[in-house]
Amino acid sequence: MTLKPGGGTSNVAAVGMGQAELAITLSPSAVSGLKGEKPYTNSLPNITQLFALHGFKITTLVPADSSITNFRDLAGKRVSIGPNGWTINTMAKKILAMEGITINAETLKPGDAVQQMKDGNLDAIINTPSDLYAPFLDLASSRDIRLVPLNSGIQDKLIAENDSFYLSDWPADPGAYPKLKNTVTTVSYPNIIIANKDAISEELGYQITKRVVENFESIASSEKSLAVLKLSDLAIQVGIPLHPGSKRYFSERGWL
Repeated sequence: MTLKPGGGTSNVAAVGMGQAELAITLSPSAVSGLKGEKPYTNSLPNITQLFALHGFKITTLVPADSSITNFRDLAGKRVSIGPNGWTINTMAKKILAMEGITINAETLKPGDAVQQMKDGNLDAIINTPSDLYAPFLDLASSRDIRLVPLNSGIQDKLIAENDSFYLSDWPADPGAYPKLKNTVTTVSYPNIIIANKDAISEELGYQITKRVVENFESIASSEKSLAVLKLSDLAIQVGIPLHPGSKRYFSERGWL
């Protein structure tokens, strides 16, 4: 396997191949790496999860006065699905294929997509924001917007296919988005810290996890989306083995 730049996807390969001891990634990428599913060409069995962080939640935003009321209404519309190579781009294409619809896809970064919607040049934005997501906070402060839910059958299929997916509400704090008209229950997955189980000993993994938990308030002060987490959320399991050290620590705390 050739290691190329690519954010969380390459981070999984780096840890799995022993080129890095620790990394941050999205849980679906870690599950795919462990199983050797695309884009990985072989399984990476040395990947373990140290702990989970904040979740990312599949959302579809439209102007509040849009005629789009369900996901299938996106057919033929101008929709931003994120840049090529981003997890949401892959996810959006998968969901669109599952629904059997074609859109006029724009591969915009979140800030650019928000500006295009403000200017009336986009019908919808598909993204995976965290609970307090700066581009959507900006959009929801400037114009009335609405969320379009995923088909419940699609949600069930996605969760059945990938152990890292679960359902949660977006946004967790509706009051943070002044002109957002509704909330949705949607498919979610967290950022996680992964470790090479051969490179990080049980004791080191235990100490890293312990120090993160005991200093979480100061860590969360630098990332607003972490502030909505309960400490026990760090023990959320997403379909890959917990590192022996973090497993021991979470068990001591009664979170497993």
